[in-house]
Amino acid sequence: MLAPDPLYPAGFDRIADAWAASRTTFTPGLERNLAALVASLPPGAAVVDAGCGSGLPVARHLVEVGFHVTGLDASARQLDHARQLVPEATFVHGDLRTAELDGPFDAIVAWDVVFHLPRADHAGVFRRFHDWLQPGGRLLLSAGGSGSGDFTSEMFGVPFFYSGHAPKETLRLLEAAGFRIEHFEVDDPSSRGHVAILATCG
Repeated sequence: MLAPDPLYPAGFDRIADAWAASRTTFTPGLERNLAALVASLPPGAAVVDAGCGSGLPVARHLVEVGFHVTGLDASARQLDHARQLVPEATFVHGDLRTAELDGPFDAIVAWDVVFHLPRADHAGVFRRFHDWLQPGGRLLLSAGGSGSGDFTSEMFGVPFFYSGHAPKETLRLLEAAGFRIEHFEVDDPSSRGHVAILATCG
């Protein structure tokens, strides 16, 4: 079932210019975990940036280290920026829950995207990630650090929907989808928390 939230993906269209101008550098948690992912992949790996937004900083970095990058995002205006800022990558307009990608891929980065979908959809998204990866493929995922309930929070004056499971349940759902958890950390304990997960496709 698709999200009833009328701001997805319209909210990301509305903030596309401000997002592209501000989302240019790595947070410490993303930088650390993306480096670990990159180090584990073969040269020329095929990588999906799921929820790529403007293509910065993740897709740009993945291209710069020599990977073949496919960006996926539900916001058409974010992708307009991505195609200009990272012309070497391929970008697909679509929803994580319904998009079809030509895999298999060596890795998926899904940073700060899954928690914008209702938690009831997360298990299905994790199964899709598993299907997109080749055996032994890697997933870098961020998720909310609390199962306290759905909420909204503003970015650039626009309210955004958030939904997530408690971290233990997120790990259980990933394992049920066929992933082996390699690394888990709370990379930001503030507010409702934020976790980073590295997993391998079984």
